[in-house]
Amino acid sequence: MKMRGFLLLLLLIGGAYAMLQSINEYTSKGFHEVLHVPENQIEQLIFTKPSATSTDPPAWMTTDREQIAMLLEFLNDYELKKRDSQEYLDDLNFNQFTISLEDSEHNLITIMIEDNFVVTHTGEQYTVLDGPLDVDWMVNFILLSHSS
Repeated sequence: MKMRGFLLLLLLIGGAYAMLQSINEYTSKGFHEVLHVPENQIEQLIFTKPSATSTDPPAWMTTDREQIAMLLEFLNDYELKKRDSQEYLDDLNFNQFTISLEDSEHNLITIMIEDNFVVTHTGEQYTVLDGPLDVDWMVNFILLSHSS
């Protein structure tokens, strides 16, 4: 009888732990928590803009540390929440203005500006809670990055 009680108690503790983990996974997080790498390991930014044809969208890159820091500082002002229903990456519309952050291990985090949506290299998908993103700031940042 004591063994059954002990096993029941372990089962309840395990269930409570799994429930808390699930709740914590879907609470709002700062951008730096979603990044999963130290900010100093971000090596480059990759910008893409929509393509009118089905060809690859125009893209350009920058490795300017000052611009990377400026973008990360801007993004740290936003809260993100993990999406409950995960769409297949193939079903997402990447034919829009995007900024991807690439780390030293070539992992990407892509920010879809028009959808206020972030996709990590592991496929986790987050929506911007306190958005939309400041489009004026983003446009100025993209123009600044494209001209340098």
